Amino acid sequence: MSAILAIETSTLTASVALVRDGHVVLAKESGVNTHSETLLALVDECLTAGNLALADLSTIAVGAGPGSFTGLRIGMATVKGLCFAAGVSLTPVSSLAATAFASIPHCDDNNIIAAVLDARRKEIFVGLFAREGGKLARLGEEHVLAPAHLTELLGKELTEEQRSRLVMCGDGASKYAKVLKDVAPFVAKAAQIPTATAVAMLAQNLPAADALASAKPTYVRLPEAELKFPDGNTGGTFSAQAKPKT
Repeated sequence: MSAILAIETSTLTASVALVRDGHVVLAKESGVNTHSETLLALVDECLTAGNLALADLSTIAVGAGPGSFTGLRIGMATVKGLCFAAGVSLTPVSSLAATAFASIPHCDDNNIIAAVLDARRKEIFVGLFAREGGKLARLGEEHVLAPAHLTELLGKELTEEQRSRLVMCGDGASKYAKVLKDVAPFVAKAAQIPTATAVAMLAQNLPAADALASAKPTYVRLPEAELKFPDGNTGGTFSAQAKPKT
């Protein structure tokens, strides 16, 4: 038996799914203010539905990003804790790949899929994927950029023939539809955000490996603090330099 528990926290939707032998036992989603409020309850629901304990799982998969910095940290920390406690392997999966994978039923077999997620700060996360049967092959690196720069990126990453087969999915593509309307067709029924079910389905096709020690969130861009203070905030609130003289 292959049983995969998957967690996706890269957006403001907490998503947890249990997939056993390629079939979804239960998938739960909840809109959240902070993922720590509901994540473990959703995990418990899924395991109960499958009559499984953590130790019965083949692996626990996690959407590694890009996405919400806080959400990714909570998701990764939660999965690492569960894996460590139960002695189960950890499998990280790209959240952009999960968005593209969830869109496959709404795309043609020869489509190149651009997963475009809202990165806030008037930017988008972008990942390009080609279909290989029911699997995905990533084309190039994942990027964060202003929507107006997507055409330039595609010119560098794809051939003209590949561009002719390009479709877009994701909440970033719908949010910036006016800017991106001439870039590629938007698959209206495709996934808007990554789901734990897609994370689990991708994880079952990955080579068996345990990333418990090495896995970390994929931010793609630097945290805001590092952007503001690239050399460190040596005069910050809690630094020795910032302490008032007595």
